[in-house]
Amino acid sequence: MTGRAVARFVVFSALGLFLFLAPIPTGDGTFNIPLGIAIGWFESTVLRHGEVDVAVLLLLAVTTVSALGAVVLALARPTFREGSVLAHAFRTGPVYVVSRVFAAVFAWMIFTGVGPEVIVSPDTGGVMQGVAAHLIAVFVFLGFAIPILTDFGVMEFAGALVARTVRRLFTLPGRSSVDLMASWFGSSVASVILTRGQHEKGYYTGREAAVICTNFAFVSLPFSFVVAGFIGIEDDFLPWYLIICVVCVLLALVTPRIWPLRGLPDTFVDGSPADASRTQAEEAVPDGVPAARWGLRLATERASRTRLRDVAVTGLRTWVDIYADLIPLILAWGTIAVAIFEFTPVFQWLSTPMGWYLGLFGIGDAMTYAPATLIGFADMFLPSLLLGDAERTTQLVLGALSIVQIVYMTETGVTILKSRMPLNLGKLFAVFLIRTLVAIPVLAGLVWLVF
Repeated sequence: MTGRAVARFVVFSALGLFLFLAPIPTGDGTFNIPLGIAIGWFESTVLRHGEVDVAVLLLLAVTTVSALGAVVLALARPTFREGSVLAHAFRTGPVYVVSRVFAAVFAWMIFTGVGPEVIVSPDTGGVMQGVAAHLIAVFVFLGFAIPILTDFGVMEFAGALVARTVRRLFTLPGRSSVDLMASWFGSSVASVILTRGQHEKGYYTGREAAVICTNFAFVSLPFSFVVAGFIGIEDDFLPWYLIICVVCVLLALVTPRIWPLRGLPDTFVDGSPADASRTQAEEAVPDGVPAARWGLRLATERASRTRLRDVAVTGLRTWVDIYADLIPLILAWGTIAVAIFEFTPVFQWLSTPMGWYLGLFGIGDAMTYAPATLIGFADMFLPSLLLGDAERTTQLVLGALSIVQIVYMTETGVTILKSRMPLNLGKLFAVFLIRTLVAIPVLAGLVWLVF
């Protein structure tokens, strides 16, 4: 443990924690993290020039290049060196090639306003254009900020300190506590990207990564305030948010111990079993050694192995993943999902049993607002659009439900499906539905007690 290694750990980990966790007053009575402030500034000043929305133009470029590159590689099959940037960006399966083509077509339809109303409507394509354009701004910074947080030892240090507690409560390694903090104060997408990287580097098994992404990829505190303000319950934000935190902890205790998460393969990406976990071995503090000292040793060893060049390479690969792959998929699948919700009665039909279920717990106008319990699977902000005229209790319960459901296809869901975690669409929906069914009575009871 050299002084240089300790300095690298302290300086870069402090920078990463500051970027993701430091609450900065914004002047309007709320707080935001430095990354959130930087992203907001970038969106408002760099990506908007008067009437020109640069983010939308970038979205057109990203989806078009992504689709053309994927089609060319699928048809011409040129040979690239394995692991090259072009192969990484454009070599993909048939389903994803078609998805990228849909994304490019949708992007141009929405931009020009030419096409079926079901696609170009402000309530469908317009919503998803805004989501995708926002993510373009988000990952300009997150691509390089995430490895600063994860690759200089803070994960190892936190893991050694809280390993026993986190393992017993949530069946997870101690280092996953950093994932929780990254999403709590930053963004759920950031947490999933962080977890995906840790899984692919061999720190989490498939089951552990899936548990983290479906329980710890929490909607950030600042965005939760945005949701509360949109619904009209910002005056009750503090007790409402505390209820959300309690329910999220309860769900994180329950869902890893039941199907489908419990039955997922507890193996690493290389096929080795969980009992070969280097993470669990590292986090096991030797007898007679203080946990903080052991954590510092692990942290400095990790910091000494990481170079700034590694951060740059990781950031660039994240950029390629996000801009060439993830954002087009979010635009394509999200637009289709929102269109089904807005222009068909499918969600109304599917949510009829949920209306009966809500009625059991005294939720007012249960059948009217039942779709809000399921539409969040498509996008987390959609339930808020339905709750503006609901009675107060319904707003408080279903608004909180939209936060604790966690699995949203337009954000975390697509990212999980594109990873190597053992979760498919059916299992993701099963987790979403279980979280919904467990959360509703708990939320209804707590809202009744508190309000």
